[in-house]
Amino acid sequence: MSAFAGRSGRSLLLYAGALLLAIVVGAVLPYTERFGGDKGPYLLLGVVVAMAFASAILLQWRLGAILLVAALPFESAINFGPVASGMKALALLTFISFALALLTDQKLLERFMNLWRQPLALMLLAFVLWNSASNLWAANQGDALRATIGFLGLLGATVVISSLEMRYLVLVWACFVFSAFLSVPAGYILPVPEDSFMSVSGRFGPAGATPNTYACDMAIAYFVVCFGLLSRRRIVPYLLAPVFLYAIFATASRTGLVALVATPLLAMLVPRLAARLGWRVLTLYLTGTIALAVMALAIPWVTEIALERYTTLFQIGSEDTWSGRWSSWQGALDAIASHPLLGAGTGNFADATLDHSEVVLRHSIEAGQVGSQAHNIYLGVATELGLVGLVLFLVVLFFLFKAAVPIAQRSDLGTGILLGLIVFMIAGITLPWVDHKMVYYLFGSVLALQLHYSSRGAPSADKHVRRS
Repeated sequence: MSAFAGRSGRSLLLYAGALLLAIVVGAVLPYTERFGGDKGPYLLLGVVVAMAFASAILLQWRLGAILLVAALPFESAINFGPVASGMKALALLTFISFALALLTDQKLLERFMNLWRQPLALMLLAFVLWNSASNLWAANQGDALRATIGFLGLLGATVVISSLEMRYLVLVWACFVFSAFLSVPAGYILPVPEDSFMSVSGRFGPAGATPNTYACDMAIAYFVVCFGLLSRRRIVPYLLAPVFLYAIFATASRTGLVALVATPLLAMLVPRLAARLGWRVLTLYLTGTIALAVMALAIPWVTEIALERYTTLFQIGSEDTWSGRWSSWQGALDAIASHPLLGAGTGNFADATLDHSEVVLRHSIEAGQVGSQAHNIYLGVATELGLVGLVLFLVVLFFLFKAAVPIAQRSDLGTGILLGLIVFMIAGITLPWVDHKMVYYLFGSVLALQLHYSSRGAPSADKHVRRS
């Protein structure tokens, strides 16, 4: 017992919990085949692993933050329906652990209080509160409530990420990049749902992930690793590049391709950032061109699917591209005219545009229920939350880039995060990304960097560059 005399109460709790778990597993193991058949031991193993992770997260909320971001490329694999969601369970455990830590960790509490002195955090809170208030006038209360719960969860994720210290923030993004890298081979190993894009059209998407969203997430991971985490390792990012480029290419996502090509060019327009990017952008384009050319020759079946979709970018009248998008956008404009100030209510885009858009009507008939998306973040926000919500969202973006640009000019990780934000802005033109988790992880990262540098009294830029 003397060996435990110097241990903290939390460590003793951990050891006691592990011992109790081992005893329970030993007692239950002989009966697993009776309840689960041949899969009984594996089910028990899954339960044990889940309990171990849950206990670890409750003891250390930072682990939950890391897993929340790292699990994103595998979100489809751990979600078993609208209710049984691995991401929701992981988020709930993380939020509980974070709340408990606020009660005992004075430094964390001070950082949490400082967070709400940042204009970006306050405006994001105002946007989410307005989103919640729109339940009062939403026609479909069920969809509105689900959307509100989702946005509250995204706000919680933003707060958790923004409360991380610099070393943990770097670890979060390193784990995300590693997870994104692993998701490429895993995409061909994990079971593919019968109705997924991968099984129907051959477009790559691990475990049923939406190809467009997955492609843009992979583009963010690619830019973060090239310009944020491994920018000074020169050769390493280019050795990793073929895997990320293949993932984007195999999804045949037009939005992903545009984001991949346009993001570095747009970043070069940011004052003082061009000097930080420098020749790396040219090397990036050269490496990407060579890698895509090799893939086009070596993997003809992927090339055929990708080129078939890429060429439709120039077919303005195609219902699969701009013409189809315009029907949704026209319906959104008509709905905005009907509810200009307050909007139709969060989560009510499909209900508001059903009588105004042929695409929304057709999708709803095919799905057997009312459902569709704006495929544009600005029109989507204006339709559901009105001009008030759109103004709040635009103000959030203003403070977001106002904070992100100065940080990117002196921090490698900040540069990678800013490139990720540019990908988000490009994706938002054609994708409904206003409630995408990655967007709020980026928001939280900007706030974390802002708190880090403000707490240090804005030291010299060279010092920041070396540390980040």
